[in-house]
Formats: sequence, structure tokens, C-alpha cells
Amino acid sequence: MKKIDKLKKNKILVFLYWCSRIGMGLTFIISGTRKLPKVKFTTLPIDNPVGFYFEAMYATGFYWNFIGYFQILIGILIFFNQFVVISSLLMMPVVINIFLVSIALNMSGTPIITSAMLLGNLLIVDWHIKNYKTLFIKPIS
Repeated sequence: MKKIDKLKKNKILVFLYWCSRIGMGLTFIISGTRKLPKVKFTTLPIDNPVGFYFEAMYATGFYWNFIGYFQILIGILIFFNQFVVISSLLMMPVVINIFLVSIALNMSGTPIITSAMLLGNLLIVDWHIKNYKTLFIKPIS
């Protein structure tokens, strides 16, 4: 039995996996709805760097809405077993971006939350590592 298969039998890791999946899905759905048309993500004033950033993103219009719809779609797909592999991969660049923005804007406490999101996403991706191997292994001719 491979190492990852042994780890998948650990009840604590199974619990963390499901917490990550459910937590990431709900977080993406809730956060995505805050990016829909005519919805402001935050009420912080624009003299605050975080408020300025989100106001600028909101002002992009279609792009900001696209991110919202994309997050909602991924958040829903992560709940279905047949889509967890692709949704966890699609989630990764969004989570990395959120993590980097939280650090760049020096959001107090947020980098802790976003690093937990990043670790949770990595756990989900690692949990399904067998599914990704075919992308990187040369097929036999």
C-alpha cells in the first residue's frame, strides 16, 4: 500500500480533508456572491489600502463579476465527487492570489486565514494526486 493510501485511512486526516472541502466550497460560494453585480465586497473607505484595492476591483465591472461567478461555480463543484479533482485545481490560483493580496495589503489576521485556505487546498489536491499523475507521465506508445 502506498504512503498516501495509508494516510487516507487516518481518521484525523479524513476529517481535515472533509473540513477543507466543505470549508473551501462554502467560502468560495459566499465570497463569490460578494462579487456579483451591484454588490460591494467591503464598506472600507478608499483612503484605506484594502478599501482602495476592493473599490478598484469593483470598478473593473465585468472582471470583478467574472471572478465572483467563477468562485461560485468552483465552490459548488467541489461538493460533487466527480468534479473535486478539477475544482481543486481551478481553486488553487484563486487561493494563491487571495493569499498574496492579503500579504501585500498587510491585512491584519487575514494572512492566517488565507494560509489555512492554501493548506486546505493543498490537502485536497494531494488527496487526489493519483488523478493528476496522468497529466505529467508520458503515455506509453
